[in-house]
Amino acid sequence: MPAMPKREIFERIIQNITSKFPDVYAALFISPEGFPINSWGVSLERAEEISALLSALIGKTKEIIRQVNEGGDLHFIQVQTTFGGIRIAPQEEFILVTLTKL
Repeated sequence: MPAMPKREIFERIIQNITSKFPDVYAALFISPEGFPINSWGVSLERAEEISALLSALIGKTKEIIRQVNEGGDLHFIQVQTTFGGIRIAPQEEFILVTLTKL
């Protein structure tokens, strides 16, 4: 199993993201299995809920892409709502998720 990102790396990524995107109010690193590794801006309980929900969404999205695009790979998901958005960037070792406000 690949090494999980260290807290310092996570914090550096969060600083970079929030400096470029001031609408980001929360971020998570999620394991490929759907468990929170690190979070910022949400409680541990909320991070666990979000991780489980997004893991299911990512799995279904990958399945759709494989069937529709005949084997394409998933690189990024963005969901917009009336309250803000969710940006999901799956990597091999972890999934980076940011939550944004309008």
